[in-house]
Amino acid sequence: MTNAQSPVPGPWTPERVRMLKIAVTIMTTLLIAGIIALLYGVARQAAKLSSGPASATRPALSSPAAAPATTPYAQTLALGQGELRSVSADNGSIILHYKGEGSDTIIVLDPLSGQERGRFQVPRR
Repeated sequence: MTNAQSPVPGPWTPERVRMLKIAVTIMTTLLIAGIIALLYGVARQAAKLSSGPASATRPALSSPAAAPATTPYAQTLALGQGELRSVSADNGSIILHYKGEGSDTIIVLDPLSGQERGRFQVPRR
């Protein structure tokens, strides 16, 4: 003879288990939908970044003269004998301080194209 007893009543009634299963199903569905939306957004951004030359995220160059004619940084700066004292970056420019034979020279370069924006001679006394 077996002594079978009914389970001890606890907090997990069949109704609560059913509600828990429904909640887990809803949360899993929302999680999968969120991951799909994230992947879709990443794919759209990647396609937008690799699209045409002038889009809303990448403005066109202001003038054809501003476009580099050759490979960026392929030019040689004619400075003569001397030494490069410092290199710094400020306000979208690369600034070179060159100490030459008779004067110091400050050269301002465009960091995107490598073209020279300006040159200042500072004579030594």
